[in-house]
Parts: sequence; C-alpha cells; structure tokens
Amino acid sequence: MKAGSLKRHQSLWLVGMLSLLLLVDAWFSYGDAQQTANHAYDRSLSASVRGIAERVYATEDEIVVDVPYSALELFEAGSADRIYYNVQVRGGRLITGYEQLPLPPGEPEYNKPVFYDGLYKGEPLRLGALVKPLYRPEFPHPVMIIVAETTNARQDVVQHIFLREFARKALVMVAALGIVLLATITALRPIDQLGQTIRQRPEDDLTPLDGRHVPAEVQPLVQAINHHLDRISRMLEARRRFITDAAHQLRTPLAVLKTQAEYALRQDDPAETRHALGALHRSLGHATRLTNQLLSLSRAEAVNGMMVGLSSVDMNALAREVVIDLLVLAGERGIDLGFEGDARPCRVHGQPLLLREMISNLVDNALRYTPAGGMVTVSVDTWSGHQRLRVMDNGPGIPPEDRASVFQRFYRLPGHNPAGSGLGLAIVREIVLSHQGEIELHTAPEGQGLEARVLLPMEESPS
Repeated sequence: MKAGSLKRHQSLWLVGMLSLLLLVDAWFSYGDAQQTANHAYDRSLSASVRGIAERVYATEDEIVVDVPYSALELFEAGSADRIYYNVQVRGGRLITGYEQLPLPPGEPEYNKPVFYDGLYKGEPLRLGALVKPLYRPEFPHPVMIIVAETTNARQDVVQHIFLREFARKALVMVAALGIVLLATITALRPIDQLGQTIRQRPEDDLTPLDGRHVPAEVQPLVQAINHHLDRISRMLEARRRFITDAAHQLRTPLAVLKTQAEYALRQDDPAETRHALGALHRSLGHATRLTNQLLSLSRAEAVNGMMVGLSSVDMNALAREVVIDLLVLAGERGIDLGFEGDARPCRVHGQPLLLREMISNLVDNALRYTPAGGMVTVSVDTWSGHQRLRVMDNGPGIPPEDRASVFQRFYRLPGHNPAGSGLGLAIVREIVLSHQGEIELHTAPEGQGLEARVLLPMEESPS
C-alpha cells in the first residue's frame, strides 16, 4: 500500500480528533447555556410563585386566592411566551387557573419553590411550584401554586449563548490546528533538507551523513542511512578486492596456458605433443579450480549481500552427504575417509549451499595434505551450546605459529603443495563468519595432524 503524506495524514487526524472534541464540548456547552438561561429566568418564576402564594389565605368557609397583577408583570413585556398559572388544593381540587398543568416530581418542601420542565397541550413549558400550608383546621391540606412559562425566550437566549461560545471555541481550535500544522512543517524541514543533501551528493560519495544538526527524533533515520551506506561501501570494497584478486591470480595461469598451447602447436612429435597437452590439461584444471574458488570466496563474504535463502540445516546430514561425495576421491588417493555423527539432528539456521561449500573445502584440504595410507575423520556433535563440526587428519599438520596466517587469501605454507591456490581456508573463514560462528585450528587428538574445529550457533527452538 502506498504511503501517504505525513503532513496530510496528520492534518486529517487532527481535524478528525479536534472535530470530535468540539462536538463533545458543544454538547456540554449547550447544557451549560441551558442551565445559565434557566438560572436567570427561574428568578422571575420564583418571584411570581411567591407573589401569588402571599395572596392565598383561608377563611372559615373558603380558600381565597387574589392573584396580583404584579406577579405576572414580572415577565418581559412584548415576549412571545405565554404564562399559565394554577392554584389547587394538594390532592387535585382546582381553585383557580388552568387545569391539568404538569405537577412537580416528588414531594416538594413547604414554602420552598421548585422548578421543572413539562409539556402542556403539546408545548414545552418551564414551571415553578410552591406548596403552602394554610394552618386552618377547616383546610388541613396545603395548597400548591404553579406558574408556567413557554420556553421561546429561554431558547433564544440558550442559542445565543451557545452559538457565541461554539464560534469562539471553533475559532480557537482552527487556530490551534494551524499552529500545529505550522509546527509540523517546521519540524519536518530537517528531513526535507536531509533528503536534498542526499540528492545533491555525487554518485560515488558513500561517506556517513552528518547527523549533528538534525533533531533527536531523526537521529535513528540518519544512523540507519549511515549503516546502510557502510554496508554498501564494504560491499563495493569486497567487489573491488575480488576483481583485483581475480585479475592478479588469473593472469599467471592464463599466461601459462597460452605458453603451453603455443608449445604444443610447435611440436611435430606426437609423443611431445601428447606430453604438452597433458601439462596443458593439468594447468587448465588448476585454473578452473582457482576460478571456482574465487567465485566461492566472493559468494561467501558476509558483506556481499548473498546471505539469502536461509533455512534449517541439519549439519549431521549435510556432512554425511559431503563425505559420501568425496569417498571416490579419498579412495583414489588411498586415504581412509570416515564420518562420526550425533544420534539426533544438529540443526543450524544458515545457507545450505555455503555450508556445503565450507565442509567440502575443509575435507578437500585434509585429503590434499594427508599422505596415502592416512586417515581423515569428519565429526558432528552438539558441544557447549553450539553445533560443532570437526575435520581431523593425521597429515603433517600446520605449525601453531602459522595457523592464523593460513586464513589469509593466497597464503601458502612454505614447503607445501604449490598447486594449491591458498583460498580454501579463506573461503571457510568467510562462510563461518557470515553464520556468526567461530573456526579454530588445533593439533589432532592423536598428537599428529590437524583438527579444524567449527562452532556454529544452534537453531533456536520455536516458542
């Protein structure tokens, strides 16, 4: 899925969240406006209810209600609202006023006005009620005075207060949104400048980016880019080194092949020609092996990006297969090649082709430098939290002082087989390092020969 603009994404997110907050605040603001209007208008209702209550009294024969004009005059003149009142004996008998006005909820206290909302003939009302005791034995029940007003004026006030408050807060939120977007643009400017700096760089400039002047939040991005630049630089360096090594190492074998071919062409004696072609064939085999090893070394380097296709590899099974493949070669050289494996799989997480190349090089080296009648043993087991591969022979071995040097490219031990390319152990070392492993050379357990010991991390069991 294509990633959108960070600015656009943040703008939409802020607009949505601020709009939601504005709606929630509007709901509360409307309630506050309603409460404010009721508080103001309920004073008029309270004065009217009390004014009428003061003019209600009882004689020996009847309850007298003298509704003062001033009690209804308290409401604003010229208002579109209508006024209703009602005086009744508590219990339901109407004394005067409009019938069936809504009664207050619950049991109001004596001489204390209460206010509530109701409907009368389908019209919303705001009502005030007061219960007044008559203190006459002839009239034991108190009277209830109710004054009601339609809510048109109140709603006008509520809407005025609410709209003014809503407009003010909406303006503040729009200003806040603008400030946040401006701050976002300013905060993202270092990223834009960083991108411009990278675009303006020469193609061959792989030096690290200067992250001293970028915000702390952008530092991980700069560090990741620098890490990637370092990987590319090391990969290109490996490529240049491979090309230089290949050109240097292949120049001599190719020159020898050319010289041997020219010599064979000049021969008239079939025996000499056959001898020259035999030498040419051996040189061609050496050049082929050198080329293959150079390609293997390039593929094995951990920095060249070739560590793909990783899978679970059983070192037991892989080493056994390599030993079986090389049994014919060992037989031709009169060497006893054997394998000792663990009873259970010894699994590592790695690249099967590279691991096979590693084992093949170790066994091939052992076979090359072990004299006829000798013995080479390949062993795989689990040791100290690692999968351990050992290739042991009873050949001449390697002196301790030279064991670190033999991992260098094209290094050859003095007095040893000059036909070797000096790449076998260098290839093994690169493969081991690419799998986060270790390789060591020791004297063989019998006290003669060499033991090449490889330790690879065990494959983690799924939790």
